[in-house]
Amino acid sequence: MSEVEALGDSYDRAEDRRRVDASDDDLSIVEYLDMREAYDILNRHREALPVELARELRHGTPRMDTLVPIRNRVMHGRPLQAGDAEKAVSVCWEFKSRFWPTMRDTLDRLGAEPGWEPAFNGSNRRYSDRVLHNLPPFDYDDTGLIGRSQACGDIVKHLLRRREPMITITGEGGIGKTALASDVAYSLLDNPDSPYECILWTSLKTERLTANGVVAIAGAVRDITGATHTLGKVLADDFKGGAQELAEALEGIETLLIIDNLETVSGSEIVTLYETLPDNVTYLMTSRIGVGQIERRIPLPPLEKKDAQTLFRSFARVRGGRAGFLASLKPETVEEIITRLRFSPLAIRWYVLSVESGREPHPTLSGQDELIDFCVRSVFDALSETPKAILSVLFALDRSSTFDELAVLTDSPIDDLNLAVKELSAGSLVSQKPDPEDQLVSRVQITEAAQHFLRRVSPPPKADISRTLLREQEFKRSEEQRRAEASKRQFSPGAVRVRSSHDEPTAHLLRLALAQSRVSIDRAQSYLDRARALNPEFWEVDRVEAFILSQNDQIDQATSLYRSALRKADEAGRAIISYYFAGHLGGRGHDVDAALPLAAAAHDYLQTADTAQLLGKINLWARNYEESQIHLEWALDNMTGRGRLRLIIITSLVDSWRRWSESLLEDDRRPIESAHKASAGFSQGIKELDSGAWDQRLAEMILESANAFLRAVGELGTFPPIFEGDALRLLKGVKRHSVLFERCAAWRHFPGRVGRLYRLTGISQEVANLCESLVHVARPRPDGATQGSPQGIVKAWRGTYGFISHPDYPSDVFFPGSVVQDGHDVKWDPINPVGVHVVFEVDEHGNEDRPRANYVAPASLDE
Repeated sequence: MSEVEALGDSYDRAEDRRRVDASDDDLSIVEYLDMREAYDILNRHREALPVELARELRHGTPRMDTLVPIRNRVMHGRPLQAGDAEKAVSVCWEFKSRFWPTMRDTLDRLGAEPGWEPAFNGSNRRYSDRVLHNLPPFDYDDTGLIGRSQACGDIVKHLLRRREPMITITGEGGIGKTALASDVAYSLLDNPDSPYECILWTSLKTERLTANGVVAIAGAVRDITGATHTLGKVLADDFKGGAQELAEALEGIETLLIIDNLETVSGSEIVTLYETLPDNVTYLMTSRIGVGQIERRIPLPPLEKKDAQTLFRSFARVRGGRAGFLASLKPETVEEIITRLRFSPLAIRWYVLSVESGREPHPTLSGQDELIDFCVRSVFDALSETPKAILSVLFALDRSSTFDELAVLTDSPIDDLNLAVKELSAGSLVSQKPDPEDQLVSRVQITEAAQHFLRRVSPPPKADISRTLLREQEFKRSEEQRRAEASKRQFSPGAVRVRSSHDEPTAHLLRLALAQSRVSIDRAQSYLDRARALNPEFWEVDRVEAFILSQNDQIDQATSLYRSALRKADEAGRAIISYYFAGHLGGRGHDVDAALPLAAAAHDYLQTADTAQLLGKINLWARNYEESQIHLEWALDNMTGRGRLRLIIITSLVDSWRRWSESLLEDDRRPIESAHKASAGFSQGIKELDSGAWDQRLAEMILESANAFLRAVGELGTFPPIFEGDALRLLKGVKRHSVLFERCAAWRHFPGRVGRLYRLTGISQEVANLCESLVHVARPRPDGATQGSPQGIVKAWRGTYGFISHPDYPSDVFFPGSVVQDGHDVKWDPINPVGVHVVFEVDEHGNEDRPRANYVAPASLDE
C-alpha cells in the first residue's frame, strides 16, 4: 500500500510539512502526522492490523478527545490544566496490549517514582507560530491552574476587546495573581482572535517563599529601569536603552506588556512608563495594591472551597513521599486545613511542601508566621497612619463593620477614613461585601491574612485595642439607651430616630451632639458635622441640628434646617419633623400661625399623646382655649402610665384654664366666668399633687390659677356665696402643699391676693380663718387707725408693684398693687405715688430675701 493510499486526505498536509522540514534525516511521512490523524488512519485500516490491536484501537477512540488536547499542551509548551496528569495516565492505562511496550514501561516507572520526568525540552517558548514572546515557564504544571478558569476567561475577553489600556489583577500575596496572568498570556498565544503580535513579560518579584523560608531571587529585576532593559532584549539581543528606546522599538507592534509584582515600585514610575510607551501597548499587571486611576482592577479572591480541596489533594498526591498521606485525609480534615490556610493557593502549596520536608502537620498549620509575613509585610509597611489605625480597629472588633461604625469608633476625618478603607481594600488587607440586610451598604472586614499578621507578627498596641473596645461599648450602650428612651417617650428632647440599623452610628453622633449642646455648642457642632459628613441625606441630622440651634436662640438658622429636613424626609419623617418644627415656631419663634398647621399635620399622622399635647399647647398660645383643651384632654385620655408626659399634659391643661380666666377678666371684664375657669384649673392640678406628684412647674401653674381666681373674685368687691366651696378648696389645697408652693415665683403675689380676699365683705369665718393660717393678714381697721404699723415712703412704682423705703429694711419692702388700700382721708395715687408716705405691714411668709408687704395705705403727714 502506497503512502497516498494509506494516508488518504491527510497525505497532502503531511507531505507539505516534510518538504518544509530542513532535517537531513530521511523520516517516514507518518512523523509529520498530528497525533489524532495518525490514530484515525490506524482506525481506518483496522482490518490490516492484528485483531487484538484493532480491538484496542476501536475501544480507545473516544478517549482520544481527552488525550490529544493534553498532548498538545505538553508539546507546545502550554500550561497544563487541572487534572491533566491524572487524565493522561488513566487513558494510557487503557492500552494494555503487547503493542505498547514503551508506554507500559513509562507508566510502571511513574508508579514506582511519582517524581520522575522523562527527558523533554519542549518547544521553543520564545516563539509561538506567530507571536513573539518571552513568557516564563509556568510553575503549576504539577496540578494545573485550579479554580481560575472563569477569571482567566474574563480577563482574556477584556484584553481581546482592548477597551481598557491597563488591567491589574489585585489580591493578597500568594492568592495566585502571577499564575493567573501566566495562564491568560498562554491562552492569548493560541487564540486565533488575539490582536497581539508581541507578548512581553517581566517580573519585579525579588523573593520567594519555600518550605525552608523566604529566599532572595538571584538576578531579580528591582525597578522599572531594569525591567525596561530586560524587555528590550527580547526584541534585540544588543538592546541597551531605556523606556524611550523601548517605546521606539515597540512603535507599530501590537503588544501586550505584562508586569508581575507591581507593588514593589511606585505608582508614579508606572504612570511614567505608561505615558512613554506608544498607544499600541496594552498592559496586564499583577499587584497587591494596584496602580491608581488609570487601571481597571480585577480583584482575585481566595479559591472556592471545592477548588481549594482539589488543589490540596492533587498537590499532595503529586508530591507524594512524606506528604502523600495528605491526599487521603478525611473530607472534614481537609476542609479544616484549607480553611485555616485561608483557601490561599500559596498557603496550600507551602503547607504540603513543609510536611513533605519533614515538619509535623499540626504545628505547621499553627505556625504560619513566616508565610503571613511574606504575604502581608510589604503592603502593611507601605500603609500610612490612618489605614493602619483602621486596620487596628477592625482587628480589635474581630467582626465586620460598616463604614459608619468605623466613623464612630475613630476620630479620623470622614474623607480620610474613606481613602483609608480604599487603600486597605486595594492592598487586600480588608474585604468589602454588601450587607445582607441592605445591599447598598458595605461591610468592611479584615482579611484572614491581615488578622493573622496583626495577631502573630505585628500586634497593635494594647492601648489602641482597649480604646477601640471601650468606644464600641459606649456605642452599644448609647444605642440601648436610645431604644429604651424611644419606647418610653417618642418625643423626649434626646430622642433620635433611625430608618434602619445602618443609621445607628449617625444616631450615636447626634445623641453626643445633644448631650454636648448643654455644655459646649462648639463640641456639639463637631459631632453634628461628623454626622452630616457620614449621612448627609438623613433628615434626622438636619432636625437635631435645628433643635440644638433653636435651644441656643439661633431662630433663623434653626428654621432653615427644619425646612431642609422636611424636604429630605418621607411621609413618616415629615410628621416627626413637623412636631419639632411646630414647637420651635410656636415657642422660640413666636410664630403661632405658622406653627399651628405643622402641629395639626403631625397629630393627624401620628395620633399620639405627645402630638395632641403640642397641638393643644399651640392652640393655647393662639388663644383658642376651647380647642386647646379638647386636644389636651385627648392626650390625657390616650396616654399610658403616669410618667413625665402626664405631668406635662396636666400642667398645660391647668395653664389653659388660667390663661382663659385671665382673658375673660382682662379682655371681656367677666370676673365671675373668669373665677370659674381659674377654679377649674386649680382643681385639676391640685388633684395631681394630692395623688403624690411633686413637680415645680405644675405647682407654679396651680398657684398661678389660684392667684387668677383670687384676683377675679377680688374684682367683685363683695364675696359671692357661690364661690364659698371654690375658695375653701383652693385655700385648703394651698395649705396642704405650702412647702412646694412657697418655692414658686407666683407665691410672691399670693399673700397679697389672700389679704384682698380676707378684706372682702361677705366671706365666711372659715374662709377668714384659712386666710389667717396661710399668711399674716392685715385686718381692716374700722376706725381707719394705723397705730403700731411702720411708716415709710414709696421709693419706686412700676405700675403694678412698688418698693417702700424704711430704715428697718435696708433692701426696701416690696408690695404688689393688689394690697394697696385707701387711707383715712387720704387717697392712693395710682399714677405716680413715688414720695407718698404710707403705713404698711410685712408678710413674714415671703420666700425671697426682700421683705414683702401685704397691706399698704397712704398716710397723712400728721399720723
